[in-house]
Amino acid sequence: MSATPQSVNDILDNLAELAGEHDKVSFDQVMHTFGTRTFGPAIMVPALMEITPIGAVPGVPTFLATIVMLVAAQKMLGRRSLWLPGIIGNRSMSGGELLKATEKLRPVAAFMDRHFHRRLKFMTRTPFSQMAAGVVMLLCLTVPFLEVLPFASSVPMLAIAGFGLAVLARDGVLMLVALAASLGALAMGFDYWDGGIRDTAATDGVVTEESVESARQSAAEAGEAATEAAAEVVQGD
Repeated sequence: MSATPQSVNDILDNLAELAGEHDKVSFDQVMHTFGTRTFGPAIMVPALMEITPIGAVPGVPTFLATIVMLVAAQKMLGRRSLWLPGIIGNRSMSGGELLKATEKLRPVAAFMDRHFHRRLKFMTRTPFSQMAAGVVMLLCLTVPFLEVLPFASSVPMLAIAGFGLAVLARDGVLMLVALAASLGALAMGFDYWDGGIRDTAATDGVVTEESVESARQSAAEAGEAATEAAAEVVQGD
């Protein structure tokens, strides 16, 4: 297994190998496959998983967004290595599910590896990468609200995946594209927070006051988890 993946297909190869070796795969094991260039893949892979059949399971998009928030919080703090609390790191999925998800992502990975490469590399370094991590955290807060609408949570997750790929590929142009996409995703999420989306005919009867309140609670819990993790990291340093 390659210790340091250099492309999206390298990451999928490592994940497929991991899935073939274990019946159950924990998120800690997944993160350890990323080697020394941890933060880009650790932001990108959970976001890409959300657009596979795994992301169709209720609650999974919010869980994946919580993982991304924890990673982004540590990126903002300038951490060189990634830490996940046991309650998240020990969560697992079946090796078969992970293998199916990697195969679903192969066409996406091929497109990404073909079109994104080293451009405006300074945009993927500090302080720009830490600023991007802050935007990623905001995007994660919109996921619980959008999860109640079919495929809507994929919008911020795709923007998040763009940020992760930009860091992995050292592609500053993609960083700028991801930032532009994130503005639309943030507008959609916070419009939902304010009640705008649920007042439209397209969502009449689908989005209710109860679902909005549930989403707000999920977002608050995700934010608290990221804050607590960041505090533990600071104390540990």
